Amino acid sequence: MEFLKINTENAITTVQLDRGTANALQTGMIKEITTAFNQLKDDPNTRAVVLVGKGNFFSAGLDVIEIEAYNEAESVDFWNAFASMIGTLLAFPKPLVAAINGHSPAGGAILALTADFRFMAQGKFRIGLNEVPVGIAVPEPIYDMYARVIGHRNAYQFLLEGKLSLPEEALACGLVDAVLNQEEVYPSANAKATQLANLEPKTFGKTKLNMRRELLAKFEDKSYFEATIKHWFDEDARKVLKALVDGLKSKA
Repeated sequence: MEFLKINTENAITTVQLDRGTANALQTGMIKEITTAFNQLKDDPNTRAVVLVGKGNFFSAGLDVIEIEAYNEAESVDFWNAFASMIGTLLAFPKPLVAAINGHSPAGGAILALTADFRFMAQGKFRIGLNEVPVGIAVPEPIYDMYARVIGHRNAYQFLLEGKLSLPEEALACGLVDAVLNQEEVYPSANAKATQLANLEPKTFGKTKLNMRRELLAKFEDKSYFEATIKHWFDEDARKVLKALVDGLKSKA
């Protein structure tokens, strides 16, 4: 794997995101995550998974500098791959715990939302879906994911304003399950994964997928992402995205 570090110990597999400083998502990394979880689903040595970032980033979300430059075919491939990755993670039948070690905006928050439990580092880190302020139209299945965790009213308003929450705010609205010192996040997530791994796996998996059936059906239906892909090329939306990209390039 080029963008992931994977290690299994005592039936708990750690999947560490490992692309640059911020773990920004692009097509190659997204497809690698999908492949890894499809393999772990059938791996008899894996009873549960901990998904973690590195340094001060879980994932900074989409690599807008790279994907803004994709042509139409590459953009369609990217969004289809993104939908498939989220669907694969949501359909993962084994326990999945997110160790949110740092910043987790946009696509990083979506990754975290696929987990059964989320533990976050305290500090000036941010988490949330800020797609609207950068010109990305949020598809309905993503809203549904958000609403299942923080409630419909919060999800509706947070999405429209692109709210990014501090850890304590994320805990208060139910977006994360615990806020811990940064060095405690991974061990606590691992302990939770170990606890869940002791449950009868078929019962756990069937119950988890029963609760997610309607959501999974939406991710399997790629038509939900067609409007997002079309809007990706909207002239006004591209101006907003390009301004963000130009700002990021100037800082770099």
